[in-house]
Amino acid sequence: MKTARALLPLAFLCLAAGASSQVASASAPPGLEGAAALLAGSYLFSPAPCVVLRLEMDISGGGESKKRELELSLDRRNGRTLTMARIVSPAFLSSMKFLKRSEPGQADAQWVKTSKGLRRLGDSNRSEPVFGSDFTAEDFGSVDSAGFTLSLAPERDTEAARAVAAVPKGKASYAMRVVFVDRDSSLISGMEYLDASGRALRRYRVLESSSEGGRSRPTLAVMADLESGSETRLRVLSSQSPQSLPERSFNPGAL
Repeated sequence: MKTARALLPLAFLCLAAGASSQVASASAPPGLEGAAALLAGSYLFSPAPCVVLRLEMDISGGGESKKRELELSLDRRNGRTLTMARIVSPAFLSSMKFLKRSEPGQADAQWVKTSKGLRRLGDSNRSEPVFGSDFTAEDFGSVDSAGFTLSLAPERDTEAARAVAAVPKGKASYAMRVVFVDRDSSLISGMEYLDASGRALRRYRVLESSSEGGRSRPTLAVMADLESGSETRLRVLSSQSPQSLPERSFNPGAL
């Protein structure tokens, strides 16, 4: 296990563009193709097309601490990202589930199930906390040009990661999301949510990682709410990479 390198600001770095970025459309904003390609090749939990994770969620804030054990299923095949999370423990919360479908060229569709039933989340709910934690529904969604204005942000690059600035096109509780993509593995090693003045509202960081097929995956990560002072730590307890996952696992009608 290794400790993830800290996100320390560096001076402006001259980054060589790949062949795909050299043929960018003249009408496209500078850095759009490079930013979109960088995010398209990145991953939050695992580089495997399909993965099932068992996670421990430790929520602390306001002098209180709560623990949840989750099962998280991800299917990243065919250009889409399907995410389904459910609480395994404590048992009295086992009815709580979260489903997100990110399809190419379409707005993310997401649902939350509680003891009160199934509810679909709209754009106004995308910052809703998941399972009472500091993670929100959109933290698990895609960041692409359909929902964001993207650009490379070399002034925010670090020694370990390249930065992409993502400005939401629709209504959001923040003005910009900065995504840090590890230079070696393409792991999303950090995220910051900023207000219009550039002040950080929430911050995600990978604290520990391990190697999977020569690429890194997080084993311990934290999302901190910098306004309330609360934070949620996610520890990976186990990871499986099946060849496929049943489509019904990501059907809102089956929740």
